[in-house]
Amino acid sequence: MRYDVAVVGLGYVGLTLAVALADTGFKVLGVEKRSDVVDLTNQGRPHFSEHGLPEMLRHAVEAGDLTASRSFTDDVSADIYVITVGTPLNDDGAARLDFIEAATREVASNMSDGALVVLRSTVKIGTARNVVAPILAATGKQFDIAMCPERTLEGRAMSELRRLPQIVGADTADTRERAAHFFYKLTP
Repeated sequence: MRYDVAVVGLGYVGLTLAVALADTGFKVLGVEKRSDVVDLTNQGRPHFSEHGLPEMLRHAVEAGDLTASRSFTDDVSADIYVITVGTPLNDDGAARLDFIEAATREVASNMSDGALVVLRSTVKIGTARNVVAPILAATGKQFDIAMCPERTLEGRAMSELRRLPQIVGADTADTRERAAHFFYKLTP
């Protein structure tokens, strides 16, 4: 099955984004390692409290616009991949990037030539270029990579995702425009 968007990581940032995208008309695949989160999502029940999310999630699942899975399978693909996995701090206070690296390897194994990959996790400057891009490039496939940091407040994500302007960065104007065009379908 072909999806418009695959959101990798269904924590707070990923699930709210996936539901907002589905509500906008995208066919969305959510990829999440935690089986309990996948099960709840596919039942149309969020695993955290967020104003408006239960109704929107239930509608997205019932309409067939959002499906969750523990991993990519050979029979699914997407045009756009959004990485939203966590970046907890290590003992030294630096962000751990192992979740980013693992998610990127999953995307790399699934993406087709021409995919757009958007990093939305909270990371330091240069992570997309120095960590994510080399993993994707090792596949030999063509791709565009952009950064669009998450900026919603808990409790307001479902409304803010539809009205807050997004900050989009990329190394080329064409990629910035491609990523901005994607987010324009969601918000100004």
